[in-house]
Amino acid sequence: MSYTSLRAVGLIFLLLMLTGCNQSVDEQIKNGLQITKTVFAEEPKEHTDSIGDVELYLPSNFKVDDSSDEYNILVTKGQESYILFINDREDADSKLYYNLIKEDSSKNIIEENTYKKDGVFGFAAVLKTDNENEFELIVSSGGVKMTTISQAKYIKDNLHEMTKIVHSVKIK
Repeated sequence: MSYTSLRAVGLIFLLLMLTGCNQSVDEQIKNGLQITKTVFAEEPKEHTDSIGDVELYLPSNFKVDDSSDEYNILVTKGQESYILFINDREDADSKLYYNLIKEDSSKNIIEENTYKKDGVFGFAAVLKTDNENEFELIVSSGGVKMTTISQAKYIKDNLHEMTKIVHSVKIK
């Protein structure tokens, strides 16, 4: 086999391998929502940050960008922005945020899952946006909700990190 033919076969093999590693949007959503159930079932991560009376865990690549108050916090990871809403008047079993998106006919929910354990209600949802390659992600537990607009290829990772953050929030 000639060197050129060997390179061509190698390149084709590499392309097939890389293509196989990319998950479809449906797989990203399915795997991301499965991860949220796993994280909700685990013990919350230890707190790494405090904002007023709120303690929370932030992965090392996340930072608080703006906290106009301790109940509406803008968190960033590189160019991505996440909004963390905290309603301290809601109990751990509150379904307020869940009911709001279910009742909003403008929300195009692709898939969702709920979690209930030891008096805590949580949910994660993936919603369609106007942009074909972007999705709105929502993760909530009781009176805590985090949202972002995510590229399709980051759905699983974003849901995982968002769930760890939401699950960790504690009000002193």
